[in-house]
Amino acid sequence: MITIIGGVATALIGVVAGSLLTSRTERRHWSRDKQIEACAAVVAESTRIQLALRRAWREGETVDWIPWNVALGTVWMVGTPAVVAAAAAIDEVFWEYGDQFVQRTATSEDVWAEARNSMETARLHFINVTRLQVDPRHTRLAHGPVNRPSRSNFSGYGSPEPDS
Repeated sequence: MITIIGGVATALIGVVAGSLLTSRTERRHWSRDKQIEACAAVVAESTRIQLALRRAWREGETVDWIPWNVALGTVWMVGTPAVVAAAAAIDEVFWEYGDQFVQRTATSEDVWAEARNSMETARLHFINVTRLQVDPRHTRLAHGPVNRPSRSNFSGYGSPEPDS
């Protein structure tokens, strides 16, 4: 009888321990997946805002900030402090340059180029921070996901300058 009770107790302890470990692993995977989704949204929305600012300046279009703010709020909920700080740096660039494009007071393509470079630098920093948070074995990237030609090498594709 003692052997049976001991066997049952051992089995129950094994089931409970296995359940706890599985639950912890699943929570960790869920959290990591949510962090990746939130970071991907920040990259996508920051790109969308950059292009929207360009269109606001050149064509007078309205910038919809809501999806950007949702992406920021989401990363604030699930991101690490380093990821949150990197997302905040992108937002700071939008605050620094946004009004002159929304109000159409930017004076030249050089102003746009400076703002665009700041936006892309902040986005690349965010991408690198995120990559290292997801997997510390990742290496830093030297450029963002879009390689646009420099102004001096731009063939035009029908226009004198690149639009982004």
